[in-house]
Amino acid sequence: MRTRRNLTDRKENVKTHEDKKSGPEMAQTMAQTTPPAELRRPKTHQDYWKGRLIHRSFRDRDGRMIEMPEWHVRLAHLGRRGWFNLDTANQAAAVAKARDIHLSLIANGWAATLAKYKPATATKTTVCSLGEFLTDVAKRSHLKPATVRQYGMRLRKLVGDIAELEKGLSAKARRRKHDYVNGGHSAWIAKVDSQALSRLSPESVSAWRNDYVAKAGADPLKRKSAERSAATVLRCSRALFSPDILSMLKVVLPPSPFAGVKLKDPGPQRYHSAVNPEWLLTCAESELREQHAQQYLALVLCLWGGLRRKEADTLTWTQIDFAAGQIHIRRTEFFEPKTEESQRVVDLAPAVLDILRGFKEGSQSEFALDGGDANPAATYDYYRADCTWRDLHAWLKGHGVLQQKAIHALRKESGSLVATSFGIEAARQHLGHRDIRTTSAHYVQKVRRIEVQLPATNTDQLRTKAKEEGQTSKRPEPPATQGGILRRGRPE
Repeated sequence: MRTRRNLTDRKENVKTHEDKKSGPEMAQTMAQTTPPAELRRPKTHQDYWKGRLIHRSFRDRDGRMIEMPEWHVRLAHLGRRGWFNLDTANQAAAVAKARDIHLSLIANGWAATLAKYKPATATKTTVCSLGEFLTDVAKRSHLKPATVRQYGMRLRKLVGDIAELEKGLSAKARRRKHDYVNGGHSAWIAKVDSQALSRLSPESVSAWRNDYVAKAGADPLKRKSAERSAATVLRCSRALFSPDILSMLKVVLPPSPFAGVKLKDPGPQRYHSAVNPEWLLTCAESELREQHAQQYLALVLCLWGGLRRKEADTLTWTQIDFAAGQIHIRRTEFFEPKTEESQRVVDLAPAVLDILRGFKEGSQSEFALDGGDANPAATYDYYRADCTWRDLHAWLKGHGVLQQKAIHALRKESGSLVATSFGIEAARQHLGHRDIRTTSAHYVQKVRRIEVQLPATNTDQLRTKAKEEGQTSKRPEPPATQGGILRRGRPE
């Protein structure tokens, strides 16, 4: 069996390499490379096992060798050898567990030891694994591939946390799940997908939600952010267990893990503008139009047109009607709208049309923005003008746009400006929302001042007015009714 052996020198520096030797050859090599002090230790001593821990590896679907972060040990007893995953990247904890497994083999034999330390090999569950569930959903449900990927990402987060797969891992080992280049992400997905779906239950789901929010502490901002994140994870995960989807699946499923689970609504995250759009355009005109023209064009499309990043990224010149002064957002060979309501006509101001005409004259591409080839089959957030979007995001952050999704804030500014001038329904049509409540709750800020106005705003003004009217009261009372706006008075 191919493994990556762990050779520990006297300074305890760890090295790994592929080893093709047989079991006896491995044992002989380990005896030659293990420090003499450790050879004299009995097997009941933890130090004996330090030089016998290794990181095993496997080949992924691309043929790359992927090293697992957890420590492993190979034990022999009564003519039989077997590998044990010690389920930790902490060497001290792994050493202790390796010794315990050895003692269990001596005292109880293979059957009892496997049942305790490798229960998956002792009994096989009939309920499908998470990976089998997601594969069946992708194959049989009506969901788009991008939707399955996004919902599956949230469900993996839920299962991974409930199974405590990161418990005992160092911060560096936990970050490996984000390594898309060297196989760390693939290894993490394989580990999560191997978990039985029966790990999810109404009790574990509710407990996860409470624990997740509690970790935010008492800070109101952090707690509200945690509530929104937890609600997103649970809402997307629950969507995969809808009756319409479950009725199409062939895998063996556990009882619904969301039965009776009440999802707390964290409330709408109303948009709060942090920058003047007119000032932002002025800065872009002087800083971007000549030196960084593509960033300027992207800003114009998102702020003036209210386009989503994906809509602007795949916008073609044929979708712009210069005669009518409109942009047609519709399904094309490069673009799939978010919803049917997202297909719309966006009216443009004459100044914007002049800007777009200038860019079209110098363009040799069918797309408005320069970039790579479109990839409509991508299930992740692929942007053909990714470099332009990254640079524009950094520029916006440097000019006071504080939102995490700075480019999306341009679209929200656009909706707010339309709502102020033409009303909330016009803003819904401009942004392409299915429900006007989405526009009102999330995208449009209050621009006009709404305040209570009284004829006298302080005691001095009331006294002056009373003297002019010849009143002698030391403490004049405000009028009981004034202008039909507000009524005040003492109870009789």
